Amino acid sequence: MAAGLDRFLLRGLALAAALVLPLAFALDPPDGDLTELGGFAENRFGPRAPQAIFVPPLAEAARPGADYDALVFGDGFSRPEAEERHGRYGRYWTDHLRNLTGLTVGVRPAGAAPLAAYLASPDFRERPPRVVILQLSERDLKERVGVLDLSTVTTPRPHEVATLRPLAVQPLDRQPRSLERARARAWNPPPVGHALDLLVKALPRALLNVTGGPVEELALSYAGLFSSAAATSTLFRAGDFQAWRSDHRLLEERRAALHAIQDAVEANGVTRFLLLVAPDKGTVYADFLLDPPAQRSAVDEVMAADPTLQAVPLAAGLTALAAGGVRDLYAPNGSRWGLEGQLYAARTVARKLAGLGVLTGATAPSPDVAILPCRPGQGDCAPTRTQTD
Repeated sequence: MAAGLDRFLLRGLALAAALVLPLAFALDPPDGDLTELGGFAENRFGPRAPQAIFVPPLAEAARPGADYDALVFGDGFSRPEAEERHGRYGRYWTDHLRNLTGLTVGVRPAGAAPLAAYLASPDFRERPPRVVILQLSERDLKERVGVLDLSTVTTPRPHEVATLRPLAVQPLDRQPRSLERARARAWNPPPVGHALDLLVKALPRALLNVTGGPVEELALSYAGLFSSAAATSTLFRAGDFQAWRSDHRLLEERRAALHAIQDAVEANGVTRFLLLVAPDKGTVYADFLLDPPAQRSAVDEVMAADPTLQAVPLAAGLTALAAGGVRDLYAPNGSRWGLEGQLYAARTVARKLAGLGVLTGATAPSPDVAILPCRPGQGDCAPTRTQTD
């Protein structure tokens, strides 16, 4: 009995090894948050175009007691998060902002609690930055935004306000290094755990047509939007097209809470506030889908309806750049910006800071923005390139 069970287990292990090991040797190492979360192959969805990284990084994790011109409270669009095995400082819009302007940039985790703790700290009281930038992912607006207590802010002495001057733009003109995505190599240890994880997640989808996972692959009307091998489809978080994104009442409540945060930051009379809502990938590429969603995100529209809220609109500009042929604005294997998206965000923030009086002098030039895409099926589309995976 025991011997028969042992033979059964050994056969099972041999079968698993026969399936997993060849797959592990053939797979590119996991790199994107969507390929890893959804069980999709990096070989198919990983970007083939190189990205960029500054070595050493230009922005840094904010250190207690350090002075910064710009303090960013951000998430995975701005900084490597703890769960990201491949996240490294040096490849974010925060690094490009420092390179374009010369501002010193420190980055902290996003959220009302870390920001409230900072406003009540001696660091903010004694060394207030010229600007606090709150960067949130669009999907986080579904949850209620915490409001900060104005009583936590210490007003500076009057003479401090009188001596403030706009900071001159002083580009660093550093050249980032090319950053290639890791590829499968015969002499590297195979990612066996990744292969097992991919099989567990992908087999129900491939063999049983199981849907409803956290990541979905959607077909595109236009080829060439991404540099991946999958030319006519890309990956999205399943929540990127939920109806709450067009709920004006909910978004107006979030806007009011964000305005209260702006008031709390600026109550010291020294620090300016800037809001950066990073559009989700589905918001930017909705008009490029073969089966577009019925509703569109109204986040930028609602935020812009209050001209006193100092917010940076990004969605329309990113969509227009994609329509103009700019590839990998978002990573094809991930939910966040690629190199071109990071650059666009940094340039847009620099121009906004000039408008707020934080910066003076020539700002980074605005990138070319193309006409929005034509409407499939409406007779106004030029012939598009076709390409297969």
